[in-house]
Amino acid sequence: MATVRFSKELIDRIEREARSKMEPAVNRVKEQKPDNAWGQRIYDTLFHEVKPIISQVPAGWLKTMKHIEIGRVGNAACNMTFDLATPQPWPYVFPNTGLADKSSTYGDSINLRDNIVWGEFHAEVVAYHQRVQEAAKRRDEFVAMVKKVCDAYSTLAPALKAWPPLWDLIPDDVKDKHREIKERTKNEVVLDVDIGKLTAMSTAAKFGI
Repeated sequence: MATVRFSKELIDRIEREARSKMEPAVNRVKEQKPDNAWGQRIYDTLFHEVKPIISQVPAGWLKTMKHIEIGRVGNAACNMTFDLATPQPWPYVFPNTGLADKSSTYGDSINLRDNIVWGEFHAEVVAYHQRVQEAAKRRDEFVAMVKKVCDAYSTLAPALKAWPPLWDLIPDDVKDKHREIKERTKNEVVLDVDIGKLTAMSTAAKFGI
């Protein structure tokens, strides 16, 4: 087979493939967010005291929201959006209260304050981000270990012998090159000599002829 050397470009391509191989596992964890029902629960908690008043406000005085964006909950980053059960009225300027305040000047994202009422939600958010971080850590560790295998050898063949699964991370064009049979070709030299006569002369010399 042909000798394939580890260039920086090849190792970079292998690293990208290794990361791509582990990314679905990270994405699956990211999709396992806290229950979407938290959106309505948070809304009802925020506006519990004023909901009777809100229901009497004429159309146009408030905007309508289909979801609620949470930037932080207590000391934990959230950065998630939760759907509301049905479109709900929302103030044009969100008021700062003991339960929440606006995340920034722009947009409708809010921060939930450090309050016991958000204890269960806070725990779910922290656990979720911990799972995502652990999945990302496993991905990064896998990529780093694959790179170590590549860095330990100058050519592909011994690396594959040390860790055969590396083959699944090799680009197809490099696989094709690796499969090539490298034949050693001998350079044929054409001698402008009468070999028979040369041999005869050598033999005669031995006998002093």
